[in-house]
Amino acid sequence: MAQIQRLTDYSNDDQDNYFDIRTERLDPIVSSSYRYQFRLDPAAFLDKNSMLLFKVNSNDGNSTDKRLNCFNGALGAVKNIELQIGDHTVQRIDDVNKWATLNKLYALPIAVQEKVMSHYLKSQIKYEVTKEGGSQPGDLTGIIKPDNVKSGINWGASDTNAGAAVNAMAMNADSALNQLVGIPLGVICPMLASADFPLFLFQEYKVHLTINFEHDAGKYVNLVTANTYPADRMQAAQNAARVSDVHLLVDYLIFPARIIDGIKAKTQEKGGYTFNFINVETIDKTIANATANVSQQVDLRLNVVNQEVHYVQMIKQLPDSQFDKVCLNQRSDSISIEEYQFNVNGADVYTEGFVISPLDTYNNTNYVLGRDLAVPKPLCVADTNTQASLLSPPDFGILGKYKPICLDLRNGEPVIRGGGRMIGEYPIRHIYNRKPHAEIAASNLEDTPVMGQDETGMLDIQYFVGVTRLVNVLALPSGGNNVVVSDL
Repeated sequence: MAQIQRLTDYSNDDQDNYFDIRTERLDPIVSSSYRYQFRLDPAAFLDKNSMLLFKVNSNDGNSTDKRLNCFNGALGAVKNIELQIGDHTVQRIDDVNKWATLNKLYALPIAVQEKVMSHYLKSQIKYEVTKEGGSQPGDLTGIIKPDNVKSGINWGASDTNAGAAVNAMAMNADSALNQLVGIPLGVICPMLASADFPLFLFQEYKVHLTINFEHDAGKYVNLVTANTYPADRMQAAQNAARVSDVHLLVDYLIFPARIIDGIKAKTQEKGGYTFNFINVETIDKTIANATANVSQQVDLRLNVVNQEVHYVQMIKQLPDSQFDKVCLNQRSDSISIEEYQFNVNGADVYTEGFVISPLDTYNNTNYVLGRDLAVPKPLCVADTNTQASLLSPPDFGILGKYKPICLDLRNGEPVIRGGGRMIGEYPIRHIYNRKPHAEIAASNLEDTPVMGQDETGMLDIQYFVGVTRLVNVLALPSGGNNVVVSDL
């Protein structure tokens, strides 16, 4: 009987185990054509799924010829993001569109890209494989090319772009006729990716989120009438589009008082309350023009000394050419023959020598992302085998247009602070070697299509370096909190 009584006798501790969600629309407190600043209410947790919403409109009166780039959609329109607490810059990422495309969009399974993210970003890229060969090189059996029917853009004929059209909803000059696009803040602000942000710790400070949009519409908008091949590449003019209706749809998470009080109590302890996250530093470099079929080696140094580094990512772009019509400026060009080595703290990372194989490069990228880079092979690899097989001729616009180079420096610990590699007084060295070729024509095929584009041009380089960042909040005896932001 006593056993039964113990089973049925329970008490309620009267502790709240639920939280509320308060959703607010925030309009910018400062706005211009390209810069929008918002002030966040420091009263709760900021949910990582809060949304940046805006419209992209035609700016030249034509409402039938433009569409967001199918590769990453509205994501391409966001240039920089910055989160400030008072005078402290907690996180700033330059060219966040390119960082997020790699780390947040194409690190997702294809089904999620197409069925989830496309709702937000209005991205819509589909591929097809030619099953029945024709007489033209672009009709060869097994060729991978953009699907002109199912993609948001019909790119038209591969050699002239003739017949190009907008399949999905085109940009209208009238903002009221355009749809809102949305980007979850956790996609472009990595500090929100792993945990919700405790805004309530900063009630004595102004918390600002600033978004800078891309000035050049040609970097993320396709123009289907720009089909003078190869000069125009279906790229919109710089001022062909504009953003409007920019606002935030913010979810504030209001947890029970005991949880809020527990975190506030930690700020009163010795050393205060510290939360950490991965910040992304952007480093720009250039590599000079090269000579066809001659090796060019450069030693690029990344000045991230005395910091804990989790990864290094390299995005590189050849000068604009006729072959970048699908990805536009959101691409990362491949070189058919390239090799590299990283030197960290005075020691080579790859003890067996330079990384040469495209497969190894792909695997290294996957290590950093934590899953496979979900793009078709010819989009990632433009080695000589892929070129010779005409797996995807360059004039389709996807061959070798997305091949990042990545270095994973994590040590296996499932934490941020302590999970990376401490860099001492010596910069990280990236020794990069390319042996580019001039344009190659497949002269043995009808109409002599281009088999490989010219790779000798200057390379614009962007490195994204993930480093540990700490935010320490210490309660002051006089009241209020002191905030310190540091990179170890």
